[in-house]
Amino acid sequence: MAGQNIMNIGKLKKLLNEISSEIGDDYHVWLSSDEEGNEFLPMPANPKLCLAIDKKTKCIIFFPLHR
Repeated sequence: MAGQNIMNIGKLKKLLNEISSEIGDDYHVWLSSDEEGNEFLPMPANPKLCLAIDKKTKCIIFFPLHR
């Protein structure tokens, strides 16, 4: 998988800055993964593929790429 398709720190910072007007500091961050750490998966660089904002429960959800 090409590195440019994977989220990096710079892109994550930019994404969080872009959505800061939609979310508050009290929003929780959820990750779509198991709690045992059985598998480590990259997050796609495209926010349309990796991010959901749930205003009802006040959380942002990140989804990894499954190979």
